[in-house]
Amino acid sequence: MVIDKLIEQWEERVSQNATGLVRRTIGLLRVVASHPEGIGLSDASRESGIPKATCYRVLSILQEESWVTLDPVTRRYQVSLGMLTIVGGLLTPDGSYRHMQELLQQLADETNETSGFDVLLPPDVMVVAQVPGPALIGQTLKPVPRTQPVWATSTGKVLLAALDPAEVEAQFTSAFGNNAKVTLADFLASLDSVRHRGYASSIGELESDAVSVAAPVKVGGSTPYAVWIGGPAYRITPDRIDALGQSVMAAAERLGRLLSLTGGLITPPISPR
Repeated sequence: MVIDKLIEQWEERVSQNATGLVRRTIGLLRVVASHPEGIGLSDASRESGIPKATCYRVLSILQEESWVTLDPVTRRYQVSLGMLTIVGGLLTPDGSYRHMQELLQQLADETNETSGFDVLLPPDVMVVAQVPGPALIGQTLKPVPRTQPVWATSTGKVLLAALDPAEVEAQFTSAFGNNAKVTLADFLASLDSVRHRGYASSIGELESDAVSVAAPVKVGGSTPYAVWIGGPAYRITPDRIDALGQSVMAAAERLGRLLSLTGGLITPPISPR
């Protein structure tokens, strides 16, 4: 009987330790997920409340399993592309990813166009989520997540408009060098009107027959995300853009409120290294 009791106590202790490890692992993944630009070991330890040595062991295992990646130069951890594709919004608390998808669906239904959610990932933007519109005809949805050139997208414009012009020049000059249609100076000047309107459009810049409209999603004092709608030029005509811009801005405001309530966490963008 004594031996049975000892075994029972040992099994309970092992179970508690395993549960604690799982919780620490999930908590650490959430911390890494909330830093799309990557996070170092010391900061991950501080934000997660996990001792640095334990944090390192957990992150090393997650890296071996391809759940996180480690940049060999910056020594920053990011959630891996495979992990993002598999678990989607499960890393985010309070189902914020699911609610975000619901808001995107409402926007798609309202505008009859495909809607989506992007983040700035220098020197590109990354499409994190998209919802097909009910009028999707003759179009094939591209895979998610995917990166797109920042200067040729409406989301790139609204996200760059939220940055200091000097920062834009420092991080995106090389990307603009690949764009023969517009100079960097002209692009920077065009961002003033984006800030004034509150939304941006891209007409035939990424694809000759495609149009998109985007608005910034503000969380606290930053603008980490953008929401957009897109479709063919024969349907999103110039006379519709302002009305669509108002719809997108309203959706962006709702998304900003949602993310503010959930700590700004959403399915994170990560660099496909």
